[in-house]
Amino acid sequence: MLDWKREILKWSRTIHIYLSLSAFFMFLFFAITGVMLTHDSFGMDQMVATNGTGKIAADVAMKGDPVAVEAAVRAAFHITVPLANFNPADDEIEITFAGPARRAQVFIDRDSGESQTTFEDRGFVGLMADLHKGAETGWAWRALLDVVSVWIALSSITGVIMLLAMPKRRALGLIFGVLGGIITIALYAIYVPR
Repeated sequence: MLDWKREILKWSRTIHIYLSLSAFFMFLFFAITGVMLTHDSFGMDQMVATNGTGKIAADVAMKGDPVAVEAAVRAAFHITVPLANFNPADDEIEITFAGPARRAQVFIDRDSGESQTTFEDRGFVGLMADLHKGAETGWAWRALLDVVSVWIALSSITGVIMLLAMPKRRALGLIFGVLGGIITIALYAIYVPR
């Protein structure tokens, strides 16, 4: 006859160990970047902005074909981050490119092809913060964040299941778990502005 308690504990231990190990670097990444997100002293809000001018072919600007204009702007300004917005008007085209910690905004005069640009760079710490949040990272990175979030949840749940199976440690473990929850809720209720 199958002992369900033993099977659940066995599978919980296996899942807990291998999920935790397979996501170790992501757990560590989230821990470090989480601290970065909560402290301004890391300089995350220090953005370097530079302005520039340039030109694309006037006939390309006049026609306003999104693919041709994007290619011309990329070549003229050496932009590698993905296109975020293409907004044509009668006299001007506005294009925004955005990636983690980097952004470029280009305004093109449709008659002449003359272009004004603003490049923004938030550096390494800004990159780490955007990767943590999944900001401007694309679908693959956001999917990875979703998978890791599920891993963290499963690792937590299987950890509790293992704790409940250890009679000598169960009471102290549950006390710490409840205290952690109470402290979290109390800090939110008392100190977080609403």
